[in-house]
Amino acid sequence: MSSEIIFAQAIVDGLLMGSLYALIAIGLAMIWGIVEIINFAHGEFLMIASFLSYFLFIYLGIDPLISIPLAFLTTFGLGYLVQKGIINRILEAPFLTQIFATFALLLIIRNGFFVAFGPDIRSVTTWYSEATIDLYGIKMSIVKLFATTIVIIATILLHLFLTRTYLGTAMRALSQDKTAAQLMGIDIKKVYAIAFGLGAGLAGIGGALLTSFYYVFPEMGVPFTLIAFISVVLGGFGNILGPAIGAVIIGVLQSIGALIMTPSMKDILVYIVFLAILLIKPTGIFSR
Repeated sequence: MSSEIIFAQAIVDGLLMGSLYALIAIGLAMIWGIVEIINFAHGEFLMIASFLSYFLFIYLGIDPLISIPLAFLTTFGLGYLVQKGIINRILEAPFLTQIFATFALLLIIRNGFFVAFGPDIRSVTTWYSEATIDLYGIKMSIVKLFATTIVIIATILLHLFLTRTYLGTAMRALSQDKTAAQLMGIDIKKVYAIAFGLGAGLAGIGGALLTSFYYVFPEMGVPFTLIAFISVVLGGFGNILGPAIGAVIIGVLQSIGALIMTPSMKDILVYIVFLAILLIKPTGIFSR
């Protein structure tokens, strides 16, 4: 295999994985940009959806891709309840209190799953798990192509929701000027709860997609939360495009890093580029 094909393969793999990162990052960006709270438990919603999809497959034979709507509704509902029951009570609290609250939520969910299901690593095997398409010598994973397609559809639907509906307009108004939005009659706490639920729901979609080709275990949300944070900061606030492109960049950098370094060192390239961009443009590449 020529070096050009190997490099092209790395780029394609990075784009496919980066699209999944993008969905998770967009969910975090919605919570961070609209509710103005840093949700350290974002990856735990992804983990909950992965466990849900896993058990639906094991006990009911439901394919992880088919379970996506239920995973979204479940994590949306949990996110809505978390916002109504916890986050709304600390919105005016000091910044550190907000951080500790979401970090405590992370520990409660993760340790709860440790107690309930143990630390065992689980996986799902479907007919398309190992299937690939060969395109001019470049092999593309069928399951990741499915995931990328679903991510694109979900992102388009989210964009339409944010630009064509009253709730979407209210969310954008809150992200720009909370006081003005409140004076115009927007129910802030209700919109916050829906925004938090949507952010958690997007993470839930990502979790269901991951079940079809990734391991399921209580700590699986950790790396994806970190990638989502970096993607949001890298891409910038103000729109869903910035975090999405930031996430795709991270996916490509990881893939190239695994090619030119050892796979265990692939994230070093991500952090180097991340720091370099922040030095040049601290607000992110596409911030508004």
